[in-house]
This record gives sequence, structure tokens and C-alpha cells, in this order.
Amino acid sequence: MLGPALLFQGGIIALALILGRLLGIEPWLEMQWTLAAVAAGLAATLPLAATLVFVPLEQWRWARQLSAQIRSFLHTLFDGAPFGAIALVSLLAGIGEEMLFRGLIQDGLSQAWHPVPALLIASVLFGLAHAVSPAYWLLASLMGLYLGAVHLWSGNLLVVIIIHAAYDWIAIQYYLRRDRLP
Repeated sequence: MLGPALLFQGGIIALALILGRLLGIEPWLEMQWTLAAVAAGLAATLPLAATLVFVPLEQWRWARQLSAQIRSFLHTLFDGAPFGAIALVSLLAGIGEEMLFRGLIQDGLSQAWHPVPALLIASVLFGLAHAVSPAYWLLASLMGLYLGAVHLWSGNLLVVIIIHAAYDWIAIQYYLRRDRLP
């Protein structure tokens, strides 16, 4: 199952690059590869990670069901996977999805409209792309809103790529390790 996941995430990168070239929107060319951008991305990951770990969502049935669904999928994907697989999938997801949703959709719509509607549309589309359930659609849309707002604030696609990749890595580790605890 890991192979298709890697191909899918890599395919999103290719799709974003091709669409960006066709549309004349290539925000990744303007990424600022600085230590400050890396630090901002890692710092902006902390509220998401804290929410994952410390907000007691599982008091609700929908959250318990969603958690079980996520854990089942992650075990299918990563049980027996080689070292580094989680990091690679997280990195590819961060690069591809942020290039597509923040770099192309949000930035592209911002060129034609005001940045706020662009942010909202990109966030809803991000949620729809992750809509395995209504609850996950809502949570992913809120995540997209956060990532899009940070992108507006920073103006640097690298910052949101780092947030997305780091959060995915943390979340995957969190869900997989929870099942190993007594």
C-alpha cells in the first residue's frame, strides 16, 4: 500500500508543476529558502500538534470513529514499511498539496480576486480533497484555512510546506504510537 501512496503524493507534485506551467503560476520559484522560513514553519506547526495531542476530541462519538478510521488506514499504509517511509510520505504530501492548494489555487485566485475569498475557496477544496467523512472534511478545511492564513502572512510557500510535512509526520507518529501504548 505504501507504493501507491508515494505515487499518489508524487503525482500531486507533478500535477501542480504541470498546471502551474500551463497557467503561468509558479509560486515555488519565489520560495525563500531561509533559516527564518524553516523556523517559522516549525513554530507554526506547534499549535496544530498541541491541538492534536491535548484537545480531547475523542469525547465525541464522531471523533472516536474518525480516529479509528485514521489509525486503521495508517496501519495499513505503514505497518512493515521501511524506515523513513513516514517522513517521505509526509514530505511529498507537504510539497504537493501546498504547491497545489496554496501555491496554485489560493495564489492564482488571489491574483484575480481578493485574497480572502481565495483563501476560503482553497480551504474548502483542501477539505474536499481529504473528505473521507463530513467530520474530516470540516477538520481538513479548518487546517486549510490555517495553512492559507499562514501563507498569506508569510508570503512564502516554503513555510506552509514545512508546516504541512511536519504536522503530517507528527500526526502519523501520534496515531501509530497510540495503538502501541498499553
